[in-house]
Amino acid sequence: MNKNISVIGAPLDMGGVRQGSRFAPDTLRLLGLIDKIKRLGLDIDRDFNLDVKNGYKLEKSEDNLNHLDMILEQLDILFESVKNQMEEGRLPLVIGGDHTTVLGTMKGVLNNYPNAGLIYFDAHADINTTETSPSGNIHGMPIAALIGMGDERLKAVGGNLTLNPENIVYVGLRDLDNGEKEILKENNIKCYTIADIDQLGMGRVMDEALEYLKNTDGVHVSFDVDCLDPIFAPGTGIHLFGGLNFREARLGLEKCHASGKVLSLEFVELNPLLDYDNKTAELLIELICAGLGEVRL
Repeated sequence: MNKNISVIGAPLDMGGVRQGSRFAPDTLRLLGLIDKIKRLGLDIDRDFNLDVKNGYKLEKSEDNLNHLDMILEQLDILFESVKNQMEEGRLPLVIGGDHTTVLGTMKGVLNNYPNAGLIYFDAHADINTTETSPSGNIHGMPIAALIGMGDERLKAVGGNLTLNPENIVYVGLRDLDNGEKEILKENNIKCYTIADIDQLGMGRVMDEALEYLKNTDGVHVSFDVDCLDPIFAPGTGIHLFGGLNFREARLGLEKCHASGKVLSLEFVELNPLLDYDNKTAELLIELICAGLGEVRL
């Protein structure tokens, strides 16, 4: 893995209903994230936040794309930042923000690695379109846009770049909309649900996932806090019991790093306003370090 790290704070939280994830990048820094990364022997060449302007409307959008214009502006900025950092030889570590960010981040990765893969730790598939979304919240749509489905304006982020659906692996799914189930099936996308992890174990799931992606240019790892059980991680906007425990999540990220295929990492949906005594934030710092190569004996 590239030892030159660029920490990119993306405090965008207009993609969902519950605001507050915009505070995550600075919260993690205040709790010592940067020093802990440096102790791993990694160089942090850049550490900055994008200039994100969040603005909220209470009413639902008529086109089922809430806050679209402002989100598009910020995703374009994120795309350029990730693209530029990779071109300059750094590994981007993106800290959200809500999971809308993956559209900008992954497009930046694809600009440099057109056959890149995506390992997506999440309770949700985030593969709705305007036709299937029950809410119009864009944090539930980025994967659809990445594979060339849905609204033309979302698909246009970062230019004419698309992610091959066969280069995606979901880990930890446990809450899907009906329309998403159809899209996943139609596109033959590899999915490991919580039930699969219960039956197979996280070690085997990750070995299979990485083997499945072995012919890609490398992988972007995108980790949503809500893949964790809220008993361990209460500081996120959607609570769904029956999620991953800390050891399972850590093993998953350790396996990603050990593969030598990680091109970039992204951690999203930490909401400090909903956390208790920084419990989730401290846990997430541990997981970030695992994704960057920290190994517990």
